[in-house]
Formats: sequence, C-alpha cells, structure tokens
Amino acid sequence: MAAARVKRNHFTVLLGTEQVAALSPGYLSLTIDTSLVLGGHWWGRAKGISRGVARDTVAPVDLRDARLVALAKLLAPSMIRIGGTEADRVRYRMEAPGHSVANPDGEMVLERSLWKRINAFASTVGFEILFVVNAGPGQRDAEGAWVDSSARELIAYTAEKRFPVRAWELGNEVNAYPITHGFRYRVSASRYREDFARFSGLIRKLHPRALAVGPGSAVIPALGEPNPIIPALGRSEAMRSDNVMSWHYYPQQSSRGRFANRRASEKTLLKPRHLESVRKQARRVVKNARGRQIWMTETGHALYGGEPGLSDTYLSSIWWLDQLGLLAGEGVSRVFRQSLVGSDYGLLAQDTFEPRPDYYASFLWKRLMGNAVFRARVVEKSGGKIRAYHHSAAKKLRSHCLLLISLRDARSLITVAGLVWRQYIIESVGGISSSQLALNGVPVEDDLVFAWEKESTRRKYRVAAKRGEPGGNGHAAMSEIILPPYACAFVLLRRQRA
Repeated sequence: MAAARVKRNHFTVLLGTEQVAALSPGYLSLTIDTSLVLGGHWWGRAKGISRGVARDTVAPVDLRDARLVALAKLLAPSMIRIGGTEADRVRYRMEAPGHSVANPDGEMVLERSLWKRINAFASTVGFEILFVVNAGPGQRDAEGAWVDSSARELIAYTAEKRFPVRAWELGNEVNAYPITHGFRYRVSASRYREDFARFSGLIRKLHPRALAVGPGSAVIPALGEPNPIIPALGRSEAMRSDNVMSWHYYPQQSSRGRFANRRASEKTLLKPRHLESVRKQARRVVKNARGRQIWMTETGHALYGGEPGLSDTYLSSIWWLDQLGLLAGEGVSRVFRQSLVGSDYGLLAQDTFEPRPDYYASFLWKRLMGNAVFRARVVEKSGGKIRAYHHSAAKKLRSHCLLLISLRDARSLITVAGLVWRQYIIESVGGISSSQLALNGVPVEDDLVFAWEKESTRRKYRVAAKRGEPGGNGHAAMSEIILPPYACAFVLLRRQRA
C-alpha cells in the first residue's frame, strides 16, 4: 500500500530541446480600465449591471501616487492597455484648456491634461501604451459606419508629442455591443471589416510607428465568440499582415453579473478541464489570424471585476501562472492582465495599492521566465493535475526555467533532468483562498520585490544557489523537486549535455 502511494505521488517531467516560440519581454502586459482612469462606472460592492457596466462609480485613480509608480516599475518592460467597456463612451478633447466642445449625453471626456498624465505615468514606469479608441454608437454615422474625426485628433496629437503609445485598438468587445449598448447597435462582421480598414489606414497615415489592433472580441469559455467578427476579419484584406488580432477571455464569471455559463467558485479553476478550455479558444483565434500577431488584450480571474474572496487570493495565482504558461506555447504574443489595479482582480488593491498574490506571481514570472519557449511533458498520468511549462531562464545564459503547478491535494515528487540551482516555491499561508503568500515557506513581504537583487533577500527566502554534480557515465543529472499541495514552483535548471 505504501509503495503504491509513493508511485502515485511521483512524476517525471521531460524537457524538450526544440524551441517552439519566442516571446517579447512584454509578453506579460497589463491594463488599467478606462473607467478607473477617467472616473466612471467601476466594480465595487454593488451587484448587477446597467448599460453593460457596473452600478458603482469611482474617482479617477491617482497615477502620480508614489507607491503605485514604484510597484508598476517593477513589472517593466510591459505594455499597459487603457480600455474597457466605457472606452466606447469617451470623447477626446486635445484642444487647449478653455476651448469648449459640445459633448453628447452619457459620454466621458478625455482632456489633454489627463492624456499627458497617462503618458507621463507610462514613460516613468517603463511601459508602452495600447489605447482603445472609441468605436461605440456615439462615434458612428446614420448608416452605422465608424467616424474617425475624434480619433484623428487624438492620434495626430499623440504622434506629434511622441508619446509612448505603441498600439491603438478599435473598440472594446465590439461583438458584445448588443449587450453593452443595446441590440440596435450591433456591429456586423462586414461592418467592422470596413471600419478596421479605415482605422488601419488612419494609423498608417498619422502614426506609422504604431500598430493597429482589433477587434478585441469577447470569447466565452466553452461557447467561443458570439456574434463572431474574428473569422471574417482574418480572411479580409482590411487586416494587413502587420496588424494585430485581439481577443478577450475570462475563464469564469463572478457573482456580480447575471450571465454565467461557468460561475466562479473555489473549485472551478482547480479542475484541469477548465484550465485547458482556453487552449481550444486560442487555437481557433490562431487559425483565423492567419499568421498575424495575436494579443489577448484583456483577461482576469473572473468576469465582472473578479470574485470577492477568490480573485484577490492565491487561488487566482494558480490560474494566472497556468494561463501564462499555456498561451506562451499556443502562439499568443501578448497577454494583458485585467488589471494592474482595480476591483477584486487587480494585482494591486484599489485603495491602498498593496500587492496581492497575483502581483508577486507576475513579478516572479517577469524575473525568472525567459523568452524562449520549449515543450515540457509529464510522463506519468496525473489527470492534468501536474502541469509543466519550460522556458529559457530570464537573463541567465545556458539556463532554463521550469514552471511547475500542482492541482493536487497531496505532496508530489517531481523528477527532471538537469541540476536544480535555485527554486522558488509559492503557496498560500492559511488555506488556498488566503491573501497571504509564502515563498519557500517564508511569508512574502515587500522586500521580495524592492530588494530582489540583495543576497540577504535570497537567504531570507531560502533561494541560495544549490550545488550538484552531473550524473556518471556522461548522462545528465536527475533532480528531484518536492511540490506541496496546490503549489507553484519556478525551478532554475542547468541542463547537462549527454
């Protein structure tokens, strides 16, 4: 009986040698919602949705806050997406202060002073910007075609000032306009093709250094893309080879919203089939993109602001690291996390900017996972509960990083070829839905990120370099890693030549 138990808890991971993808340093990118930047409707305590957005309203986030700036810097290089449902309800006013412009009822206004502040924040922390351009009902003519006059002013001003805007995205979840704006504002795939052709041409003319991105479609677990736009856009000449295909994906829905085909719970994303469902959707987008870059421009632990008590805990980190690892091998070039700050799915708490477990998980990914992607395979059957992702190690020549994730409620012994010289095992303190994270058994504090390079920090968190010897007879060394229940581990390996 004991022997059977040992065998069941022992898994071997085989590491591939052929590189399957090359990521940019900003693969893990971020968002700040338009509603939070301008002060609009944003996810708070109230449940329910009105006109496609939250019922609560908030004051604009302070982009000059020293703590926010300091913590954001540590996630650079990255791209920050300014977008969200209310991005399609914003008018741009780049004129000098005091110049009056009529504003339709229900639209917010992005003033020149705030636009300069947003770009100053990005420049300070080392981010590029992806900005979502209003493609909503207020920017369409009587026939429903997109009107570029307001966007033209914003884009021209941005190019003139050489702001760090790297890309422009036409609309936010345009395929979901029947829900967020009303059925009479539905945008068909053929209409969006025409809109995007005009949009892409505008970018080439006014801001040729920037990329044109679209359609930012909402893709739903197990259902795919309702009111589909991506397939038709991918077939169309409106989307050039240097344009970017974008989509959104939330693996579950929080209790704030009425619609749910996969309601958030503690157990939902501990089921391998639910983590795997994004793979099928990613492959559909890749197929329809026909060789163009693919960005997932919005994703979070749960739709509608995240689930209180789940999305702001370690439980979310298991999903987040798994999705990053999975998509890196499926042809997705960038993944934008909703959000850097805001509501329950923010990496930072909205009012205090205190880091949550997902912030630390993102920091470790940035510091340890390199840009070269390789395959990894778990030999023994685990029912998908032992998950492995293999990259080069960040900034470590001839070194590799193996990300291991356990969905098991028991300890696991993992065997892998290579010498383990550092390992970073993260788990919760006090239960899987705890907001307290431990690294190698030590509760995580700010010094992990602010004093990352110090030897004293490595000693505190027990990540001092380990020594080992290659196996005899010219064979690679085999290392063993003990993975606690529901833990994630970044394992730095030195591969040995046979």
